[in-house]
Amino acid sequence: MKIVPEPKEQEFSGKWFEFDGISLPDFLSKEFNIPHGSWKIVKTTGYGSGVHVKGECKEVAIWGDDNVCYATIIQLLKQNPGYIPEIRVIEEFKFSFRGFHLDIARGGVPKVETFKRILRWLFLLKYNYFAIYFEDLFPWERYPNIGVHRGRLSKQEYAEIVDYGKMLGIEVFPSLELAGHMEHILSLPEYRVFSEWHDPREGCLDVGNEEARQFAYELLSEAVEASPSKYIHIGGDETWAMGRGRSLDRTGSFEGPRLYEEHHREMVNIVIEKGKTPIVWGDMLTGMYLREEEKAKWLRVIESPVWEGVMIANWDYSPGDKEYFRNKINMLGSRKMQQIACPGFSNWNRYYPNFKTAIENMKNFLTAAREEGVNGFMVTAWGDDGEECLFSFIEPLILACMEYAEGVGKWEEKWSVLTGEPIEIVEVRKLFGQPEVSDMLKHVLFADFWYYRMSNTERESLKEYWNSLLEKIKRVRLPEDLEFIRNCIEVCLKRLNKDVKPSDLISLANRYCKLWLSERKPNGLEKIIERFWGAAGRIDAGVV
Repeated sequence: MKIVPEPKEQEFSGKWFEFDGISLPDFLSKEFNIPHGSWKIVKTTGYGSGVHVKGECKEVAIWGDDNVCYATIIQLLKQNPGYIPEIRVIEEFKFSFRGFHLDIARGGVPKVETFKRILRWLFLLKYNYFAIYFEDLFPWERYPNIGVHRGRLSKQEYAEIVDYGKMLGIEVFPSLELAGHMEHILSLPEYRVFSEWHDPREGCLDVGNEEARQFAYELLSEAVEASPSKYIHIGGDETWAMGRGRSLDRTGSFEGPRLYEEHHREMVNIVIEKGKTPIVWGDMLTGMYLREEEKAKWLRVIESPVWEGVMIANWDYSPGDKEYFRNKINMLGSRKMQQIACPGFSNWNRYYPNFKTAIENMKNFLTAAREEGVNGFMVTAWGDDGEECLFSFIEPLILACMEYAEGVGKWEEKWSVLTGEPIEIVEVRKLFGQPEVSDMLKHVLFADFWYYRMSNTERESLKEYWNSLLEKIKRVRLPEDLEFIRNCIEVCLKRLNKDVKPSDLISLANRYCKLWLSERKPNGLEKIIERFWGAAGRIDAGVV
C-alpha cells in the first residue's frame, strides 16, 4: 500500500473487501465524499497511531491520533475505489510540528475554496500546522485602509479558514511582518513617516521611533486577539536596514542589533502575555547573509533572554548537503532545540517550481534536522515578484516534503495513487521542474536583462534541451495548468528562433488569466498580465 508518510510498519494480507461506506466523522465524510455505510470505526489502544482493517467483521480499529488515523483510512480508500484492503498500519512521527507556510502577500491571494483545498491536502498528508504569510493582508479592523486594494482577507474569510482548519485538526496561524518586509504598509502615505529608509519600498520599520513601534504593537495585538491559534509568527527576517537610516541619523552610531532585540522583546511579551507562543525567523539571529564584521554583532543577540519561550524558524532554501544543514542547525547553539527547520519549494520568481533545488533542499535539511533531534519543520512557499507560480504546481512538493521528513522520500508513486494521475504526467512535472525549464522560462518569455546576457552557445543549448523535452512529452495529455507550461516552452522556442509574434504572448496571457482566477482573487493579476502584453507590445513595435 502507498501510505504517506511511509509508516513504521504495515502488514497487508493481500485481501480486498467491498466497501460501501464507513463511520467517519460527518465533516470528513462530507469533505472527502466518503459515505457512511456498513463499515465501523472502533477506537482502541496501541503503540503510536495505527489502523487495523478487519475484513471479516467490517471493522476498522484505530488508536493514537484520530486525525492521523482518519487520513490513513482515506488514503487506503483512494488506492482501489469501491474496496478497502485488509491491513494493519502503525505510524510514529519524528516531528511533532509538521507545518506548511504559504505566502499570499506578493500578489496572489487564494480564494477561500482554494484555502480549503490546500487544507484538505495538508490533512490527508498529516500536516498539523498551516501558516498564512500576510504582510499587509491581515484583516485589521483598526486599520481598514491597509491592504484594502490588494485583496486582503476579510475578518469573515479569515475566521472561515481558521475554523475549517480546526475541523481538520490543523492549526491555522498568522505569519506577520512587523520589523522588515513592511513595504506595502510603509508605502501608504499615512505610514511613510514610520519607514527606516528614505524609500519605504525597502520595507524596514524605524524602530528607533516610539510612534512607529507602537503602531507595530497595535497591529500585533489585534492579530493576536483575532487568532485562536497557539502560535503567532512575528516575522523578524531580513531587517538589514535596521539602524542604518533615520535611527542612525538620531544617534550617529549603528545600533541595529540593540534596536532589533528591544523591539522584539516587546512583541514577544505581547504574544506570551496572551498565553501564546511567538515564532521568529532565525536569519538575523544567526547572521545569515551578513558580512563577517557585522555577523559577530548580531550573533550576540541570540544569547539574549528575550528568546526564552520563542520558537525560531531556521530557514535556508539552498541545495546544500546534509553536513551543511547540520552546521546550520547547530548555529543556534543553546537555542538549538527551540528551532523548527524551514526548507523551501523554490517556487518564487518563477512560473514553475525548481524541483531539483527544492527536493535536494528538503531531503538534506530535513534529514539533518531529524538526526539532530529538531522537533519540527515548516516548509515554505514564497511569491516574490508576483507569485506567478500556481498553487496547483506546489501540491506535489507538499507531499514530497512530508515523505522526506517522515518517510523514505519515494513520493512519485504515492502522488500518482492519491491523485489518480498517471505516472507519465508525474514524470512531466519533474521534467518541468528542472532548472533548464523552471529557471529559464521567465527570462526568455519576456526577453529580460538575463536573456540578453545569454551567449549564442547558451541559447543553442537551451533550444536543443527544450526541443528534446517537447519531443519526449508530445504524446502526453496534460492537465490545463501543465499544458500552459508546455505552451510557454513553445513560445520561448519561437523567441529563440526569432519567430515569436505578439499574438503568442497575448494567447498565453489569456490562458494564464483563466488559471489564476480559478484559484485566486483577481488582485495582483494585472501585474502579471502587464508583462505578457508589454512583451507583445515590444514585439509589435519591433524594439526586441
